[in-house]
Amino acid sequence: MKLSCKIFLIILFLYSCKTRITPVAQPTSNIQLSLNDKSDKQIEDLITPYKLGMAAAMNEVIGHSPSFVEKKKPSSALGNFMADAVMESALKAYPLSTICILNYGGIRSTLDSGDITMGDIFQIMPFENEIVILKLNTTYIDSLQNFITTKGGEPMSDNINSLKQVVMNDQDYFYLVTSDYMANGGDNYLFLIHATERINTGIKIRDALIAYVKIHQHITFDTKIRKL
Repeated sequence: MKLSCKIFLIILFLYSCKTRITPVAQPTSNIQLSLNDKSDKQIEDLITPYKLGMAAAMNEVIGHSPSFVEKKKPSSALGNFMADAVMESALKAYPLSTICILNYGGIRSTLDSGDITMGDIFQIMPFENEIVILKLNTTYIDSLQNFITTKGGEPMSDNINSLKQVVMNDQDYFYLVTSDYMANGGDNYLFLIHATERINTGIKIRDALIAYVKIHQHITFDTKIRKL
């Protein structure tokens, strides 16, 4: 018998003779946590000022809403308001901006009638997304229009005529205002990564909403359907 065969048989024999270990469950005891622990009181004392400060900041009234609004497709008063607010900030940063389009899924709450607080805006936009302006070839207008149609609609600013004017004037480019999430191809907007120029404003969408409410105070919601 060859040496290799002998070695294989020896290894097989030793493996079959190994003692099998069967896992056995061991009882454990629960660890009791005391809510009256002195260290708990120290932690509570430490964070209380921050909790109170945050509550005061979130309860700050910055404007007024005439009615309850929520997101809807293909368009909604809430989506229109958010896109207009972002567009207003974008125009201050880059006056050549053409139109703002946001994603429906980015709206995370409703807005009730009455006072608008900082907390309300944080609930609508809890993410740290920032405003990005993309320079796109006008050939992408059809892609944008078709994709938004397949999604059933998206929030957009009241600058649709500006986009139509770009086409009528045979301009080569237009400037799309959107979120960094969408600009990075999020929500399947993959064609946006082909922009020939990207302007990172550093402005958070949430901050644009807050600034818009503070400036306009009594918000007038536009309920008309917006589509490309």
